[in-house]
Amino acid sequence: MGLVNKGLRIRIYPNLDMRQKIEQNIGNARFVWNQLRQMYNETYRMFKDHGYTRLQCNMNTFNTMLNMLKKEYSFLGLSESTSLQQVFRDLLHAFNKFFKYGAGYPRRKTKRNPKQSFRIQNNKKTNSIRVNGRYFHLPKLGDVKFRTSDEYMGLLNDSVINNVTIVKDNGLYFAVVNIETIHTPIQSVNEGAVGIDLGLKNLATLSTGLKIVNLNFTKEEERINFYQRQMSRRKEGSRGFKEAQCKYWKWVNRKKNRKTDSYHRFTHYLITHFSTICMETLNIKGMFQNNKWSPKLQRNGLYHIVEQLRYKCDWNDCDFVQVDRFYPSSQLCHECGYQHHDLGIGVGVWFCPECGCRHDRDVNASLNIRDEGLRLLKEQKTNKK
Repeated sequence: MGLVNKGLRIRIYPNLDMRQKIEQNIGNARFVWNQLRQMYNETYRMFKDHGYTRLQCNMNTFNTMLNMLKKEYSFLGLSESTSLQQVFRDLLHAFNKFFKYGAGYPRRKTKRNPKQSFRIQNNKKTNSIRVNGRYFHLPKLGDVKFRTSDEYMGLLNDSVINNVTIVKDNGLYFAVVNIETIHTPIQSVNEGAVGIDLGLKNLATLSTGLKIVNLNFTKEEERINFYQRQMSRRKEGSRGFKEAQCKYWKWVNRKKNRKTDSYHRFTHYLITHFSTICMETLNIKGMFQNNKWSPKLQRNGLYHIVEQLRYKCDWNDCDFVQVDRFYPSSQLCHECGYQHHDLGIGVGVWFCPECGCRHDRDVNASLNIRDEGLRLLKEQKTNKK
């Protein structure tokens, strides 16, 4: 049992007046992001002209810039103050990722992005964000109706709310509520350790021999493509365009929800059945550079599975181990340890030249990942002692 932060994604149903306020806050957040980014770029160019190659980003700099914008543009006063402060925190985080870790340079935000959002921080002294029955009370916005499960309702009433992110995603409105709550670890069946080999043909292969197949999104993708073609033939903003866009959003959301649900079911199964989960470290960024693999990687979303397992293992006292990306899990014979250097990528079944054992490539890889993960885990615990 421990204190954790959870994010609850809850559907909200704003009325017309509330939708206008949400749109105003989203627009203001986008405007502040773009203006602060532009002001930083102009200051950086001025510094560069005088021989400085880098301009340090900090909270005070962006806070001063935000105050300047508020004095110049009165409509920013319509937004909740913490939502604009959150914008420069996010921008600062983006710049730090660019300078320290080589991430992409922060981009301009546009209205064309299907996902628009802004975040409001809760003032815990005045309890500015609170739940009144089936309504969220949000500062400067008022009360907005929501619907959720009894489980989430209990968490909202019994937990501390840190912040709420209002998201407009494909025509629907959501409140992503960040709460601080006590989590009781799930009691697992404890079938020992499991090795997982993530793939493209199958989503995952377990060392138990179980193979998790990819979902079939053929119907969703056909309807998405159909309505995209309809939208391209109609004038943007017309009644026909909006009708096609609503149906397009419906199928996009259906595909996304099916994928998210299947990933959570899969990771929940692993947490409830195994106390130790071993997985390979994937170079997903490098894999996306392969033109044949990238379309399948976009459908599979392997990164989301790894991140879900990471936090669920942390919450439920399970051991999560990732073996080195260069570990030859597919080439090693699980029975005798012989390494088959000439094993091709497309070979699904192979026989060990040393002991003659027949191997299913993915199952053999998952067994080797399990053994290597257990070895690394034992090594880590020995070093701690």
